Amino acid sequence: MEKHSTTENEYRVYTERWFILLATTVLISTNIMQWVSFSAQIDQTNMFFCGPDGFHDCSAAFLSNQIYQIVAVIVSIIGMYFATVFGTLPTLRLAAVFNIVGASIRLVSSIPSLQNFFWRQFLMLLGTSIAAAAQMYFVVFSKIAESWFFPRNRASANVACSNSLELGVVLGTLLPSVIIPATYTKDIVGSWTFFYLNAIIAVVCLIPLFLLFILCRRSVPKTPPSASSQHEVNGPVTRGILKCLKDRQFLIQIVVYSINFAIANGIIYTSNAINYRGYNLKGYPIAIATLVCMFSAYFVGIIADRTRKFKTIALINAFVIAICVLALRMYLIKTYTGWWDSVIVCTLLSIIMSCCAIHTPIGNEMGVETTYPVQESISTGVLNTFGQTWLFALYFVMYALQDSNWIYNNKGKGGSWELALDFWAAISILNFFVALFFLRPRYNRLQMEEEAQRTQEAIRESVSTICKD
Repeated sequence: MEKHSTTENEYRVYTERWFILLATTVLISTNIMQWVSFSAQIDQTNMFFCGPDGFHDCSAAFLSNQIYQIVAVIVSIIGMYFATVFGTLPTLRLAAVFNIVGASIRLVSSIPSLQNFFWRQFLMLLGTSIAAAAQMYFVVFSKIAESWFFPRNRASANVACSNSLELGVVLGTLLPSVIIPATYTKDIVGSWTFFYLNAIIAVVCLIPLFLLFILCRRSVPKTPPSASSQHEVNGPVTRGILKCLKDRQFLIQIVVYSINFAIANGIIYTSNAINYRGYNLKGYPIAIATLVCMFSAYFVGIIADRTRKFKTIALINAFVIAICVLALRMYLIKTYTGWWDSVIVCTLLSIIMSCCAIHTPIGNEMGVETTYPVQESISTGVLNTFGQTWLFALYFVMYALQDSNWIYNNKGKGGSWELALDFWAAISILNFFVALFFLRPRYNRLQMEEEAQRTQEAIRESVSTICKD
């Protein structure tokens, strides 16, 4: 147990906070691995689950990806109610159960002896749907930081949860590349490679289950770590949602948060679009960009904890994203000529991914500060719901633009990919101007804690004066 040193050692944190944080990060990583693993090997996935005869019309990998995004929107709303009414730990435990059940069904679907391709694909999509329901963990990021950590460590705890998303993307991209063959001949139909991949993921899914049911005992600690935790008000969920949606500044933050979410998803599209310019980097740009952003996000999280300058960090992020997206779009006018092109493209993608990853925990913290005393699970749940909706919409918008004949001639490989990237650059620039002119976050929670600290110091001085007299 660690004590706070500024207000008569009134506030404490407990060792259990590390168990619940570790369980949450592992849960998130394993869940994201299930999302990404099939999307990273599209042709191989379609061949395995549809067979040689149905391969050309197969959409197994596409449906697996879209199910995750659709379910994420729904469970964000459900998760807000569940986390607010029942608490953080029951929410995480339920998510862990969904995660392992979904992984187990996906494991069964990948048994080579199951030669009925209808049932193969049905079981895979069923398991994916159940695993996707675990995404209610999105609403507890800030709740864990608020309930278990000192104010000076909140942003870092938020970043740890956010980084676990990136770790899941890295592992979910690299593991299939190592285990599943690069070719997608009909021989893969009887291969055990998909079974081995799903078995590894299912085994790792047992870790958060053990931590949450054995080592984690409560949703909140016995004593609060801060004044805002101590004076938290548990009101009706609907009233909290309406209060958030009536707050104009919070609505601006929703726009900035959602666009950042969508821009990050645009990186996945761009990693495929660069192949139309002669690159052959497979999934490595995403893996490299994600690894870089994990370290940069943690570093910025420490800065945010020390300075509390959320708005400044958000503005810098928006500016850097706009510049790098525009630079990448212009650079892709030229075709691939040498290894230095790969270095430049991966560098720009890494910077963009880093800034988008940084804004997720920073945006959560800003939203909680602005809407306080509304519960963290509600404000972050609203942000995530809109973010997931934007992410889902951008996927279709960019591919619809690629298939269009507007401005660019849709005859070459990749169609009008230039128009899709133009749109990506446009929303990046829009994001910066919205943040620059309209982003004015309030620091209600921080002000409340500072006032509580001043009150404690005044009481301490008064007691000291009386004792001297």
